[in-house]
Parts: sequence; structure tokens; C-alpha cells
Amino acid sequence: MTSLIKSYGRGLTAVFTLLTLAWIFGLILLPQIRMIERAFIYEDRGGEAAQLTTEINSLYERVFTIDQRLKALETASDGPAPATPGLPAPGFSPSPSLAPSPSMPATPSFGPSPGLVPSPSAGTGAIDVAALRAEKAEIEARLETLEAQEKASAADGGVDASYSVKNFTSMSGLHLKIFVSSLGYAFCVTLLSFLVCYPVAYAVATTKSRERVGLIMLGLVIPYAINELLRIFAWVMILEKQGILNALLDALGLIDMSAGEGYRFVASNGAVFTVMMYTYVLFMVFPIYNTIDTLDKNQIEAARDLGASTWRIHWRVVLPHAKPGIAVGAIMTFMLSAGSIAAPEIVGRGLHPDWFSQVIYRQFFEADSWNQGSAYSVALLVACIAFVLINMAVFRVGIREIAK
Repeated sequence: MTSLIKSYGRGLTAVFTLLTLAWIFGLILLPQIRMIERAFIYEDRGGEAAQLTTEINSLYERVFTIDQRLKALETASDGPAPATPGLPAPGFSPSPSLAPSPSMPATPSFGPSPGLVPSPSAGTGAIDVAALRAEKAEIEARLETLEAQEKASAADGGVDASYSVKNFTSMSGLHLKIFVSSLGYAFCVTLLSFLVCYPVAYAVATTKSRERVGLIMLGLVIPYAINELLRIFAWVMILEKQGILNALLDALGLIDMSAGEGYRFVASNGAVFTVMMYTYVLFMVFPIYNTIDTLDKNQIEAARDLGASTWRIHWRVVLPHAKPGIAVGAIMTFMLSAGSIAAPEIVGRGLHPDWFSQVIYRQFFEADSWNQGSAYSVALLVACIAFVLINMAVFRVGIREIAK
């Protein structure tokens, strides 16, 4: 504080201090405290409210089924899409999901993916679409009435709120599976990012030409001058069925896009992994580069002179020195990936397994279950903190080493 006063004077130092405290308390601590409080407030719906919730859940399930059927019909009208090679979807089939819980609509998540459902004949397709849309309109009108009744019932005391851990223990089996899977997906993104970024960071750090280093860094930073959403949509334009990648395959004669052929690369978590790696690559490259850049390059030369192989030089010399940077990069990439909603929501929406961030979003803004959404958010926060602690233990680094 004394050094700040000497550098900026008492007035500016007081302003900086107040702004920092306002940021910490107003934008971090207070929202987190409120979210944690709501996570432990369980709303027990009984009587008429419980019956309304059950009926609403059933109708939402039917709406979701209709949406999936409509997507299948639209996909069939575009022509058959072959299965995507090299991009397997983990575990369960792709679909957005809202599983039943005491305070939210239920939507099924298992079954054929929209791009893989057998196509109906062209003669019945238009009739089916019209009938499904009419049924959906009727259900949505019914839902508006029931939700208004549900809110009125809650206002009349139909909801009994009390402190409990039921918001956590009532997590459905499907949501628990999505939660665990999302952590696994985030770990995969982190691992793949490290495998891609470590060689780049090492090459930049050991390059003797400062001009070449500047050019490489400029090439890494330039894409970040574009809005994140635009970068994600750019990948959608590349990976979609009518995208650039299929156009290239068509130009090479491997497929015939005019006959409806094409690969739907976005219908897999592999596409989401690729987009996330591209989106968060700097958060892995720069920490590793900063630590490797401080390594005495004479150690590498000495190991090479003693006959050490390239693999052994990295394993015994470079990687141990780069541990703090790897830990920081892994923490940042994992936490950003686990909490990301833009990439999984935009890239092939409805065509790949849900991420837990999407479930949390729907709990807040579609199911209108803020307490359940808060509980899910707290669970994800705890999981991320656990990853940070495990990461620090594995790399044997402390807060001071990471802060360097």
C-alpha cells in the first residue's frame, strides 16, 4: 500500500482500492453467497402445485419429442447424411435434455440423434410436419395456461420453502451422468490443448530469432481480435453439412453434395472439442511459454551433449521446469471448458450430448427453477475447485509457484 501511495498519491490509491473492493464484494463474493444460499433452499410443491408440475413436465416431454421428430424430417428433406468418421460421440446419444426434477420440466435425452433417425418417405413428410406443428401449437397454448396456474398456486402458498440439501440429492440420474460426462469432456479438451500447445510453446521459447517469435505470437493473437461468437460460427461454417470442409471433399470428388451427400461433422463432441481448443488455445500456450522461456537453454544443450534423446530431454529437463505453466494452463483451460455454454450450444445444437452448462442454463431460464440451477452451479464450482487442488497436487506446485 505504501508503494502505491508513493507511486500514485493518496487520491488515486484510494480510488483503486475502492474499485477493487467493489469488484471483489459486488461482483464475486455477494453473488456467490446468494447463489449458495439459494442452492440450499428447497421448494416443496404439494397438492395442486405438484399435479400442475407433473402435467407440465409431461407436456414438455411431448414438445421435446415433437421437436426431435421435426428435426429428423428436416434432416431427411436435406438428403441423407453419412455417419461422421473419426468423431465418435461418447456414451449416450446426442440430444438436449432436461430430466425430471421436482421443479422443472422433463425432456428425454436418450434415443436416436436427429441426424441419424430413419427418414420417412417424401410423400408423407409434408403431412407429418403440418400435423406435428399443429400439435405443438396446441400443447404450447396449454402450457401457457398451466404455467400461469402454477405461478398463481405458488403465490397462494402452494410452495413450501425450507433449507435442505434436496436440490443436490434430487439431481436425476441423467443429469448426474451429464455432469460427470461434462467433467470428462473438459478434461479431454484440456489434455488435447496441452498436446497441441506444448510443442508450439517450446518452439517459440527456444527460437533464437526475436522477429520470428514476434510473428508466431502475432499469428496466435490475431484470431482473438475477433469476437468469440464469430470465431465459433466460423467453425460452424466449416464443419456443417453444407460447409467448407464438405465443399472441399466435393471438389476432390469424394462426395457429391448436389446429391445430398455430406458429413455432418458438427454432430459430435469432437467438433465441440476442436472449437474449444481453438477458442482457449492462448490460455494454455502463454503460461507454458512463459515458464519455458525462463529455462536456461544451456541445460538443454548439456543434456544433448551427454547423449540424451529428445524425449528424455523433455521428460527430465523441460517438463519439470514447465510444471507451473502447465498447471496454470490446465486450470484455466479446464475451468473455461467446464463452464462454457457458447461452443456446445452453437456447434451442432441438439446433435451431440449435452454439456452440464447447458443443463444449468435451462434450469435458470427455461425451467424457471433458480434454486435447482444454483445447486447445479455450486456442484460444478466444487468440482472445478477439486480439479484445481488435484492439479496442484499432481504437479507439486503451490500458489506462489503458480503466481510466478
